[in-house]
Amino acid sequence: MRHSHQSSAVAVLDRPIRELYIDSARRLHLRSAGWILVETGRVWLTRDGGGIDHVLSPGERLWLGRGEYVVIEPWQRSMAASLRWAAGTELAAPAQPRRALGLALVGALARGLAGALRAAGGRLLLAARSAETMANRAQGCIRSGDSMASSGAVQ
Repeated sequence: MRHSHQSSAVAVLDRPIRELYIDSARRLHLRSAGWILVETGRVWLTRDGGGIDHVLSPGERLWLGRGEYVVIEPWQRSMAASLRWAAGTELAAPAQPRRALGLALVGALARGLAGALRAAGGRLLLAARSAETMANRAQGCIRSGDSMASSGAVQ
C-alpha cells in the first residue's frame, strides 16, 4: 500500500456538511454515517480493518459508516482533490445504492434468461434425440438389397 507517508493527525468528520481539500494522505474518523463525494481530482480511499480500496473520480461518491476510520489520498501525488462530506442523506439521490439495485436487477434478469435458455436447450436436446431414434429405426428397417435404389428400380 502507498500509505507510508500518511499524516498521524486524524481529521474528525462531525459536521453535517464539510468541504475537504486533500493534497496528501489523511486519516479520517467518521462520527456519523454519510457520503464522501469527489468534486475535483481523483482519490484513493482505504477503510481500516483490511477493507477494500476504492478509487473515486469526480462526481462519484461512497457511503461510509458511523465510527469508521479511513485513509484518503490523491490518486496522483501531485494532484490535489476537493471533496464534500455530507452526514446522513444530505447529498441528493445516493448513486451507489441505485447502482447496486441496478446490478441486482441485471443479475436476476440474467439468471432468469439463463434458466429459460437451459429449459429450451433441454427441449431441443430431447427433440434431437427423438429424431435420431426415429432415423435409426428407419435405417434399421431398410436392409441392403431391400431399397428400391439397390434393386435397380430407381433410374
